[in-house]
Amino acid sequence: MSPPDRKPASAARTVPRDAFVEVLGFDVPRSHRARWGPVITAAKRWGTRGLSPLQRWVLDRQLRFDLRLRALIRQPERTLPERAREELSRLADPRPVGAVGRWLPSVPGLEAQRAWNLAVVVLLSGAGWPLRTEGAAEALDALEARCDVLSHEAGAVGLPLWRELWRRQVAFNHATVRLLRHMLGAARPAVLFPSPETYTREALAQEAREVRDATAALARLERQPRISLITPAWETPVDVLRACIASVRAQVYPHWELCIVDDGSRSASVADALREAAAGDARIRFARLESNQGIARATNAALALATGEYVGFLDHDDLLAPHALAEVVLRLDETPGTDVVYSDEDKVDARGLRFAPYLKPALSPELLRAVNYVCHFLVVRASLLREVGGIRPGFEGAQDHDLLLRLMERTRRFEHIPRVLYHWRTLPGSTATDASAKPAASEAGRRAVAEHLARMGEGGSAETVAPGLYRIRHPLVGRPRVSVLLSEAPTEAELAALLAFTDDLDVEVRVPVSSPGASSTGSAIHVQVDAAATPGTVANQLLREARGDLILALEAGTLPTGPGWLRELASQAMRPGVGVVGARIVSPAGQVLEAGLRFDAEGRVLRPFAGLFDPTLGAFGGSHWPRDVRAVSSACAMIRREVLESLGGWDAAFTSDEARGVELCLRAGGAGLRVLYAPHARLMRTRSREGALAATHDATRLREAWVRAGRTDASGHPRLDFVQTP
Repeated sequence: MSPPDRKPASAARTVPRDAFVEVLGFDVPRSHRARWGPVITAAKRWGTRGLSPLQRWVLDRQLRFDLRLRALIRQPERTLPERAREELSRLADPRPVGAVGRWLPSVPGLEAQRAWNLAVVVLLSGAGWPLRTEGAAEALDALEARCDVLSHEAGAVGLPLWRELWRRQVAFNHATVRLLRHMLGAARPAVLFPSPETYTREALAQEAREVRDATAALARLERQPRISLITPAWETPVDVLRACIASVRAQVYPHWELCIVDDGSRSASVADALREAAAGDARIRFARLESNQGIARATNAALALATGEYVGFLDHDDLLAPHALAEVVLRLDETPGTDVVYSDEDKVDARGLRFAPYLKPALSPELLRAVNYVCHFLVVRASLLREVGGIRPGFEGAQDHDLLLRLMERTRRFEHIPRVLYHWRTLPGSTATDASAKPAASEAGRRAVAEHLARMGEGGSAETVAPGLYRIRHPLVGRPRVSVLLSEAPTEAELAALLAFTDDLDVEVRVPVSSPGASSTGSAIHVQVDAAATPGTVANQLLREARGDLILALEAGTLPTGPGWLRELASQAMRPGVGVVGARIVSPAGQVLEAGLRFDAEGRVLRPFAGLFDPTLGAFGGSHWPRDVRAVSSACAMIRREVLESLGGWDAAFTSDEARGVELCLRAGGAGLRVLYAPHARLMRTRSREGALAATHDATRLREAWVRAGRTDASGHPRLDFVQTP
């Protein structure tokens, strides 16, 4: 099943850096009509030549509203509600005044645009912007429905020309709603991949280098096990099926067998093509089921034909890279105890262009429960595959996700090959094209996750967030006390915003103050500290005086955007084996600031997805996907008190909060504890923050900690410099 929200159309859906458009001017699209299309298009383009004066006349006042709206949204502040009421409301009526205004109200679209403007003012004027976002999705849906200001003007005279006049303004309306969705946490992921043409060119060059290296390495390999590829086929287009088989026969590693089962295809052409292939190559084994049994049983029938030591899964319409099997056996030679091997993947369209690369992390139990990120290319030790019972019927569409969860219950000896070895073909109606095309498959995946939790003896429930993407709600026993340790004193408004969403937990807030005469801040508990003390020293002093079972390190001005955040962090932190849990942190402009931290090969801290829209989906997955990480931001990090004390608290030598928080995560990982990124806890940083890890002293000590921790980051990837551009 496809990772969720991944749109495989060659032109991936993106959100441009400037989501707004200029509203003056014309962009007449080509008509879709086959016979009269060119004539209609030419007529519209000719007709718009004389519309420019009328367009400026109609949109003159609207343009002022657009410009002010754009300026306010680009730099949203806590004063946005007041500014929207004062500045935008005065510009909301686009109708010209005077004698001209008495005629122009009859212009199609003007009254509807006025209603849209007023709805925007109401939305932006809501109390607590941009934090209190309950009900935002419903309000934005209503605003979206009003974007096309000509939707109720079907009978208007000259409607085609009026539509061209309004086209850019309508696009502006839609772009505004899209950006507001990101700001308010109610957006679908912005999809960001390189263009198919650019990616295909670079991928082919990369593949050629890898094939050359793998071929040379094979010559030195002593142990060369047989790999059985199992492929269920049903109603496959013959040319597609032959291309799949050809990709197997093109493998530079020769010790394979291809076990294909025709799952009762109605067309005889499938069986004929398979018989022909089997007759031409003794390594191809073929069987046919008399009636359609479904993908699970057909896959198991193919498994029954397999004689190899390892089994690889290949769909009937997909392609293997020429060095796919070579890379697998080379990795098995390096790590002979491996049970499961998987690789990176991309997609291929009908033109042969490759696109939507997916560059994966090493095994992340947290991520695998949320989404089948392993997917393709998957190779499993044959004895283990048979031990777990092969593919389970009843989970069709998510049968591979169910298998991976059962495999993970038996072994953690997974190996990831960070190379694109599998090309997933996009066909209409497939989950490669759109996971939402098969809702039953998504529900099967949710059931697979729920049953996995039950088998593991874990409480909690699994729910579908998006097609193929699941959220696990872990139980929280009792009402634990949470000690919130702020980095510095908050304002009264910040404290009120923080305490507005405590999720019915017992919360105390402790604030460091260095002056005896410091003013009191609401119900926060002030702790006297040395003004010259390092952040670690201050945090450790707050810890000694705290009374909570759970400790939340929180940067002042980092505030929740709605309820549920604290319960999410607490329920994650209370799980056995979990050390530190971090949140998703965004800017007021709707961009990702923190989504877990990674390290490059030199031990430098990286911020994946930083600066991109919240959420974003790209070559490294989604910023909204939970996962195991090496470290999380100290801007919001929760840990059990007992765990923190067992680790010795924070390192007092660091001069920045960021560095001492990252170093704590490295020590937690070294102690065998997991560090988790929990995106369902969403907060917003409302204060500016600069130079978090700029100090040379901190960078040196952090690199030393990285070396002590083993110089590894399972959540990373060798191609972390991969450019994700539209």
